[in-house]
Amino acid sequence: MQKHAENHFWNSIKNIVGIFVYCFCQWLTLILVIHIAGYTVSGEFSLVISFTNLFCVISQYNIRSYQLSDVNGKFLPKQYSGAYIITSGLAVVFFLIVLLFIGYSSSMVLLCVVYMLFKLCETFTNYIFTYMQLEYRYSDIAISYCLKGIIPLIGFAVCLYFTQSLFQTLCILSLLYAAVIIFYDIRKTYSFFPRGIVMKGTIHLLKECFPMMLASLIYYFLFFIPRFAVENVYGSTELGYYSAFAMVITVLSTMATAVCQVIIPVLSEKYVKRLTGDIVRIIFTILGIIVVAAFAMILLARLIGDRVFSIVFGAEILGHMYLLPPVIFASVMLTVMNFSGACLTAMHKRVPMLIGMLVGAMLLGVMVIPVTRTGGMLGTTNIFTAALCVIILIYVIIIIKNLA
Repeated sequence: MQKHAENHFWNSIKNIVGIFVYCFCQWLTLILVIHIAGYTVSGEFSLVISFTNLFCVISQYNIRSYQLSDVNGKFLPKQYSGAYIITSGLAVVFFLIVLLFIGYSSSMVLLCVVYMLFKLCETFTNYIFTYMQLEYRYSDIAISYCLKGIIPLIGFAVCLYFTQSLFQTLCILSLLYAAVIIFYDIRKTYSFFPRGIVMKGTIHLLKECFPMMLASLIYYFLFFIPRFAVENVYGSTELGYYSAFAMVITVLSTMATAVCQVIIPVLSEKYVKRLTGDIVRIIFTILGIIVVAAFAMILLARLIGDRVFSIVFGAEILGHMYLLPPVIFASVMLTVMNFSGACLTAMHKRVPMLIGMLVGAMLLGVMVIPVTRTGGMLGTTNIFTAALCVIILIYVIIIIKNLA
């Protein structure tokens, strides 16, 4: 028991380290855009990321979470391959349709297209990492994350500095990311990656994953709508300032996802075996870590928040530092929501999870524009947090009911 716990701990650490490096490099791309091209371009870049994330959810379809929780082997590896091909095709079709009617400028359309290619590469990475995880190749996952963070970041920085073109820079970013997949990931997974594709039965797989996919789509909708509201009410420059703080939310939520990906198969196995006591201990342990991390972040924000943000983003960001405390609180709530959602995924309570997410999204979608107009970007952050709290409350009720 102790040996298994230690393995899960160190696997989680490796996964967290890899994702941290990758997310840190992604975060640095936004910082570089601010310093090299300014807050207006940074706002456009942030909007492109939020928009394409919606379709990346469709291409990934949350198949990885389902496959990791499929401890009984309900579907074949080749069927998972076929499912990814279908979902990626659907993502591209929906992306092009929405892009025709959303009203973006031609330059924004080009940025979205090239970044969508980058997101499709991330989808393939997601599938490769599933098999690395099933083979307990967490070291390979960590190295791959680091390579995909550092190498594209270097190309991004050099290209943006010399060309001042975000379009060309995103092209370089996508090409270098794809190169890591070809020269590292495929080589590492060649011996155990499934050969062939099976389409038969994939419809049943997609039906099983649909509630989780829709929940993930709503999840990224929660990220997109506040940015869309700020850009719609105040413009791209103010969106650039808002995005600087929203990075905190994105990074912390991604770190939480890294832990959840390791925890899901553990919780799923214990739920099947009805080991309720073990599940409760894991839940309270993770929640305790979240609480301690939240107090640490609040303390650091009070002590060095102004200094760090002025160094990273420039002195002009200090006029918006009132956003930092509510953003930290929103980050904590998002982390709790991610973890409680992972618990529901492990328990195979996908439809209730979807309902909870939908209720919060409806609240945010209805209220975000009027609240942004009356309360500014602080109002945007607060209504975002309120939506998360509603979702968490619903999730907690469902978890308690099922464990009881």
